[in-house]
Amino acid sequence: MSVTFASQEWADSLAVQLRGDAQVRTESVTWIFGPIVVAIDADPEHGLEATAIRIDVFEGDVQGVELIPADSADRLPFVVGGSLARWKSVFAGQLAIGDGILQSRLRVRGDLPTLTRHRALLDAVARVGASIETTWQDELVDAATAG
Repeated sequence: MSVTFASQEWADSLAVQLRGDAQVRTESVTWIFGPIVVAIDADPEHGLEATAIRIDVFEGDVQGVELIPADSADRLPFVVGGSLARWKSVFAGQLAIGDGILQSRLRVRGDLPTLTRHRALLDAVARVGASIETTWQDELVDAATAG
């Protein structure tokens, strides 16, 4: 069953998949730095308000994944932000999060050396997210206008 990206249902699916992934557990063992936030820019053309997905990981344990208001992300230590199109390319396996940051295709707030040292964790999150059968907001709007 497909779930819509940037919804609580998608975040719940991500949590289940992250908890069950051995590579995520291995790569997050040394992560003690607080939540990692995936911030999604508003995309009014596709009916998407700015929002964020908070991923709570600590020492190999995925403690939670939840949808949060975009302005709540401002208070958190590690935020990776981008447009719907950028996140679609990340979760399609076309753009690694680390590469997106280094190429300025994704924005980052937080200690870049820490994120760089934990690049494999970011890659694992993207890989796991890609395994979720996802409906994207741009596809919903395009289908509605085509019909």
